[in-house]
Amino acid sequence: MKLIHAARIAALTFGAAILVGLFVLGEPLRVTAGWSARSVWLAANAVGWMAGGWLALLAIFTWMMLLVTLIHGYLPAHRVATMLQSGLMIISALLLIGGVIVWMNLLPRSVDATWATFIDGLALTFLGAGLFMGGAVTAWIAFDLARLKLLPWPWVLPGLFAGAAALPAPFLLPNRVLVVTAVACFFVWAVLFAARAAPSAYPEMGERWS
Repeated sequence: MKLIHAARIAALTFGAAILVGLFVLGEPLRVTAGWSARSVWLAANAVGWMAGGWLALLAIFTWMMLLVTLIHGYLPAHRVATMLQSGLMIISALLLIGGVIVWMNLLPRSVDATWATFIDGLALTFLGAGLFMGGAVTAWIAFDLARLKLLPWPWVLPGLFAGAAALPAPFLLPNRVLVVTAVACFFVWAVLFAARAAPSAYPEMGERWS
């Protein structure tokens, strides 16, 4: 897949996820608000909650798709660092998927505040670990692209900021400020690659990966 196509899919998905997360799922995602208000919302909007979960899973997929396209198009595959980045990306995705699935499927079935607290804690543990590792690998890939002079710094800074903002997630969740910042920065990064063809790291290959 060409980078510009992967970026456009990621930009659309992350843009939708930001809007849905802020304006549709704000109430059930407000963990500190108490279980009563959240349970009422979940009972009345079960389909919306499930749809939001599937959108989050799609966002995880497009995050991986964009990073894999960048790695494949720019970073030498034989590097140990590239193999480590690929493995870390898979682990991050599995943790994030686990957190989303726990929240998506189990939270609406909570019978009381105690059970909801347990599910929130389990989901946030998975999500925090996934965001930490995902932030690390995103920032690492972005830094490598600039360090190896494969892309100019302005092309990689949003990805670097996105990764850095996600790193403190295990220690700050359920506070969502930095998580929203990380997602917004990654959205900006995707838009940057979606808006125009990126510089080619290997001009002799033409526009194959642009």
